[in-house]
Amino acid sequence: MPQGNVRASATSLTQSGTRRILRCHPCETPFSETRATVFCDLRTSEAKVLMARKMLLVRVDLAGIGVVRGGTEATVGRGRRRAAHHADALNHHLRRALPVTQVQLDERGNFSARQHPGETDTAGASGPDSEEGRPWVWSSCAPAFRWRIAAIVGPRPLATATAVVAAPTARGAGLPAFFRDGCTC
Repeated sequence: MPQGNVRASATSLTQSGTRRILRCHPCETPFSETRATVFCDLRTSEAKVLMARKMLLVRVDLAGIGVVRGGTEATVGRGRRRAAHHADALNHHLRRALPVTQVQLDERGNFSARQHPGETDTAGASGPDSEEGRPWVWSSCAPAFRWRIAAIVGPRPLATATAVVAAPTARGAGLPAFFRDGCTC
């Protein structure tokens, strides 16, 4: 709208309230002001939807929200999934242009039992524990934005480390400098 390409052309009364109908000036296509938002094509008012989201934030269960707002648990669950999908799409859109200049890499070994059996000798006895069988948590984060870019649970080999290093360049803008703690373990 600030660029002059979109103008309000009419209003429409829906079950969830009055909506403005906008028109794209270059292509003359009309669309609702809630198009591509979480409120698009809802039969519930925006105020009720926002109140249900706030109740979810303070950890009211789905059945409780359904009773208070006059709906069912399934309806509240669908609304939650719809809002999560829109939030994920918005986050992905906003993060793709972040100018990530520094990425911190870290790996932590888990001292629990191995996740897969090791090789056995001819008698069927298992061999000594190796580093490959232990699960490791690999992570990369951009401290300037407090953004955890990737977290991967996997074995110690180079392939997993390569995946963690590739994630920041695929999800951010630019080629960042990578820093690690110097651990050679």
